[in-house]
Amino acid sequence: MPTLEELMQLPGAIAAGEFDNNGQLCAYTGDISEQAAEIAALMATANLAMANMQAKGYSAYTGKDGFFPVQGFAVAAGKYAACIAGNRGVFVELDKADFDKIFQTLLSQENN
Repeated sequence: MPTLEELMQLPGAIAAGEFDNNGQLCAYTGDISEQAAEIAALMATANLAMANMQAKGYSAYTGKDGFFPVQGFAVAAGKYAACIAGNRGVFVELDKADFDKIFQTLLSQENN
């Protein structure tokens, strides 16, 4: 699992954080307030729960495996994107983001 410092090295990264399964902020770094980081932790947890519900439902509806469990997601709007996998995420400037590299890093197991 990558450290927050490793996530901050990704192109365009402006903030990175870690949260628990209840949406509580565990740690963050970068150019956002603690309040914004707390809201991001709640958003990430809620969206992961919804994505898993939708993926499980889609698998049941179609009879096709492979949608569940969700590994991560990205939300992009305006100038920024939030990329989340597991209990970590990174905010990036959209025009500088390399989504393949971001998710490769977020999903990496050899980092610590």
